[in-house]
Amino acid sequence: MSNESLNNYLFTAKYRPKKLDDIVLLDRIRNEFIGGDIKQNYIFLGPAGCGKTSLAKILANDTTYLYINVSDESSVDVIRTKISEFCLSMPIVSSSTNMKVVILDEMDGASDQFYKALRGTIEKFTENANIRFIGTCNYINKIPDPIQDRFMCINFVPATKKEEYELLNKYARHIIKICKELNIVITKDAIIEFVKKNFPSMRSMISKLQTFYDKGIKNISIDDIKILNYSFVDVFELIFNNTNPIENYKVIVSQYADKVDDVLYSLGIDLPNYIKDNYPNMVNKIPQIIIEVANYQSQRYQVIDPIISLLACVFKIQKIINSQ
Repeated sequence: MSNESLNNYLFTAKYRPKKLDDIVLLDRIRNEFIGGDIKQNYIFLGPAGCGKTSLAKILANDTTYLYINVSDESSVDVIRTKISEFCLSMPIVSSSTNMKVVILDEMDGASDQFYKALRGTIEKFTENANIRFIGTCNYINKIPDPIQDRFMCINFVPATKKEEYELLNKYARHIIKICKELNIVITKDAIIEFVKKNFPSMRSMISKLQTFYDKGIKNISIDDIKILNYSFVDVFELIFNNTNPIENYKVIVSQYADKVDDVLYSLGIDLPNYIKDNYPNMVNKIPQIIIEVANYQSQRYQVIDPIISLLACVFKIQKIINSQ
């Protein structure tokens, strides 16, 4: 692909895995799908960008499958029409197997009514050996236990230090391979920092590689990495630099209404490191900030509109930051 073509191409699309051999996975997950078999219903859980949806589509690629983004389509009618009709219908497009797969992407964004209807639908088709359901989610605690019980839940997050080391090394090798394709030179300490800071989101790593590429940075040092350490650095900068509540409200509502959980997570995990790197004189405020973020994370499930929790959390952090 020419440089001109690359400049008009999203790297997250270009480097999206197309087959099982392409995707970076823990050995325990890859071993579950040797031969590409879908033995039962699965829920793939883990943070954004770690390969859940890619694996679901790769497994379903040789079947007849229906893709539903549950965060966009969570009405009961979706169960009654699209999903039930798909399971009952004869395949229109020929596939290498007789299996039919329903992919329920972001299924932790469903309504209670959706879950109740889904439970009945899974039960209805449970005896059909040719129908499988694969769900993905970031937050498994949002999915009711009766739904979880009907799936094998596979956590993409390393369960042990050994697994973490395994995946970090696989990610580093994959990023180095992409850098070579792009004629980008990245130092050893930079690749270590880059992978650790964006782990376990491969999508975030590839997206940030495109940022370097688009800026014409072909020799990446650890100093370059530190500039792009944080997924929501613009929110962090807003907290520290923008004291106008109306402007803050506009930015957060317009840009982060569909990313509330991810931003709240980042405020608890990434913001403390951002403060240590950029505002060392405010390190003493980190414990209070973490306590407040934890409060708002728990309240988020009790509010009608989750963006309110995020707004309140940002304003509270600003209050902490500006206090004497």
